[in-house]
Amino acid sequence: MQAESGQKSKSATRHGTLGLLGDGREVTRLRLLFLVPLAIAILAILMALMFALYWHEHNSVQKGVMRIRASAQDFYEDSIRYDAHALRAVMDALRRDPALQAALANKDRQRLLMRSATLFEELKKDYAITHLYFNGTDRVNLLRVHTPNRHGDRIDRVTTLAAERDGTTAFGVELGPLGTFTLRLVTPWYDETTRQLLGYVELGMEIDRVLQKLRDFFGVEVFVLVHKDRLDRQKWEDGMRALGRTPDWERFPAMVLGSQATQTVPPLLAERLARGELGDSNAITEAAYGGASYRIAYLPLQDAGNRTVAHMVLIADVSRETNAALDTVYAGGLTALAAGVLLLVFFNWQVQRIGRRIESDAQALEQLATHDGLTGLYNHRTFYTFLEEEVARAKRYRHPLSLLMIDIDHFKQVNDTHGHQAGDAILRGLSERLAEHVRDVDRVFRYGGEEVTAILPDTDAAFDLAERLRAAVEATPFITGTGKAIGITVSIGTASFPSHADTAQALVSAADTALYAAKRAGRNQVCRFENPGD
Repeated sequence: MQAESGQKSKSATRHGTLGLLGDGREVTRLRLLFLVPLAIAILAILMALMFALYWHEHNSVQKGVMRIRASAQDFYEDSIRYDAHALRAVMDALRRDPALQAALANKDRQRLLMRSATLFEELKKDYAITHLYFNGTDRVNLLRVHTPNRHGDRIDRVTTLAAERDGTTAFGVELGPLGTFTLRLVTPWYDETTRQLLGYVELGMEIDRVLQKLRDFFGVEVFVLVHKDRLDRQKWEDGMRALGRTPDWERFPAMVLGSQATQTVPPLLAERLARGELGDSNAITEAAYGGASYRIAYLPLQDAGNRTVAHMVLIADVSRETNAALDTVYAGGLTALAAGVLLLVFFNWQVQRIGRRIESDAQALEQLATHDGLTGLYNHRTFYTFLEEEVARAKRYRHPLSLLMIDIDHFKQVNDTHGHQAGDAILRGLSERLAEHVRDVDRVFRYGGEEVTAILPDTDAAFDLAERLRAAVEATPFITGTGKAIGITVSIGTASFPSHADTAQALVSAADTALYAAKRAGRNQVCRFENPGD
């Protein structure tokens, strides 16, 4: 019995061991059946994740370049308008010089040159003005102050013809024979007593300043490519030789590099131009050269006659952004391969992180796009958007709308005397003070430089508010960062819709006219726009 019992015990032990071995193989088989599909699924998810991350980062780069292109176009157009406004102010000052008027009326070149030569040098130094013309009533040039030996030719540029046709100031960018772009402003001068036309005076500044600002502000390379059919080949080649450059008219089939460019065309752009490929103005072209990644955007340039005469090419080096995108993809892939479970945690964290970053970037971009960085007020670009909306609303509901144009008196003197940091502190303090005195529904904007605007919906009683604002500014000095108190005054122009204007642009013009009336009247006062005939 004991022997039989021992045999049974050994048999049971043997069967138990075999059963455990069978169970282990089954677990291994089940693990393989589960882990292989899971591994395949993880690999598929990993590949999809890597592709999704790459595509997202790629689109982020593309959208960033698209924002740069749109901002660059707005920056260029705003700069041209700002410079035209400066030229108009200089022209108004010149037109008030009786000696210049008399010399132009008498077509006295010597007196014109004696009176304007020194003045032109000051304008060139202070305002980057490069051209000053005096033309007769027949548009025949009497004097080019910048090149006094050239005269006697008839000026037939678009801006001059427009000034002759309309009898008012005309301005616009025009293409020169060397492929240079010059902002020109032409004004007919009249005798103030007889209203007889005395001639035409032209001011001009080359736009290379604007191009340099684009390079510095947006961190991109900027090239101007001029269409050959807008140039005279012989004049262009002669001009290039005069500038000490070797003319290469045949290098590209349809375009030449603008003479205001100091850089050579990079190979990645030259190859495309040599093939006659010019990117669509709405497209962003990808390019790689020398191990770096680039994006190329194209902006058409129009002259004063609304003709497309050239293209501005923006080349952005996005190597850092694309490398960052690839690093993100590789990091995500390695993390996913290391641990599938951690992949889900990491992916969830990554999505949340990217989402927060996108939201933060969107908020920051919105702030940058709509607000002035110094004062925190709405900026110049947003001003026109809001004004158009408020004018449309005022028209629809037949409500009044008022606009204030506010300018700090003698602000340049403040900067020259106390420094630009003090000027910045005054701008910030003025913005805060204005914001405190307007209603909640009113909006205050930094229009540019020391100019501030305020849109006042549902009111045509802007004069009283403007007077309170003026008095509040005058009453209390502003404390700078050094603790110094500086007193300033402001001049304010007011205009209302529909009393003084029926469009947004007309309302701005009316308020601006009132502002200049306040300045001419001695500053530190408020002037309401007066319609002609009131």
